[in-house]
Amino acid sequence: MSRLTDPEETEEIEIRSAADLLPLMWSADLPDYALDLRWSPDGSHLAALPSTGMPGIHDRKTNAVKNLPAHSGGNGSIAWHPQGSILATFGQDGILRLHDISSRTSRELQLPRGWTGRCAWNADGSLIAAAVGKAVHVIDPHTLETLQIIDDHRSTVTDLVWHPVLSNQLGTASDGGARMWRIGEKKPFARIDDGVAAVLTTWSPDGRWLVTSDQSPSVHLYDLKKRAPLFIQGFETKIKAIAWQTGGTSDLPWLALGGRTVITVWPCFGKNGPRGAKPIQLYGHLKEVSALDFPIDGPYLASGARDGLVFLWLPHHSNGPALIAREESEITTVRWSPDGLTLAYGTASGRIAIHTLSHKV
Repeated sequence: MSRLTDPEETEEIEIRSAADLLPLMWSADLPDYALDLRWSPDGSHLAALPSTGMPGIHDRKTNAVKNLPAHSGGNGSIAWHPQGSILATFGQDGILRLHDISSRTSRELQLPRGWTGRCAWNADGSLIAAAVGKAVHVIDPHTLETLQIIDDHRSTVTDLVWHPVLSNQLGTASDGGARMWRIGEKKPFARIDDGVAAVLTTWSPDGRWLVTSDQSPSVHLYDLKKRAPLFIQGFETKIKAIAWQTGGTSDLPWLALGGRTVITVWPCFGKNGPRGAKPIQLYGHLKEVSALDFPIDGPYLASGARDGLVFLWLPHHSNGPALIAREESEITTVRWSPDGLTLAYGTASGRIAIHTLSHKV
């Protein structure tokens, strides 16, 4: 056990250590703020994206790092093809690059310049979407041809997400809420239209819920089963981190949300989902929670925050965390590997680290 006190706060908390459970296996430094980390679907490679400078791909077998070309004006987003051989990088220069790590070749497409949001592959890897300004470009990755431009947004598209199973459905976030689209159609088939600027969006793994966080301290969910919206408010700050639990317990899925220092975990199953439900609440961080992740098929929630702490939780068994690491700068991203045995995290100073489970708890 150890006691942690934030230098800017008087609050002191007692935390048990997870150093033996999740020992440090590898670390490195990016040239800038760690925007994102993404594991390849087979877990053999970890892609790291700094805000500026060269993205890198870490080979877990050899610990070698392959650097990729930087995007002028800053990097924006990275995404692995569902089959894992191609990594897409997207930047503020409007260039979408597809890097084939097996053949060590790259191709690129110049899109119109503008503020770039996210790029993402659909469920079967037959399409890739990239957000530029108020538009989303839907692209054939084989020909690099733009098949459709979705531009019915009030403002800049801040995020996008594909349906987890249906390869022709896409969700977007912008000012005014979220839109749900079928590729080939000009108008959305569903929307969350509440006048609030949506920031992040995610689709539940079972395809039932589209979720957005907002500029206000609230979250909107759209129940596609009932074709009805749901509004959750009362958070102390806007939500900056979202994660889905899809394994490790009988009733699934659960939705974890990071608002200020508390993490709330909501049931999203059954007839009503989170309607009228009481969430699990997890206390331990000293500053705003900035990153959350569950493994694909496990109960362990990893969290990171502005306090530099990386925690491990078992939300359905205990409301107390175990300390994985304490960094000197904000934790910006946490990512479990596909097998659920290795955790990677990145910081605002550009440090990235990998911890591997020595045994399951």
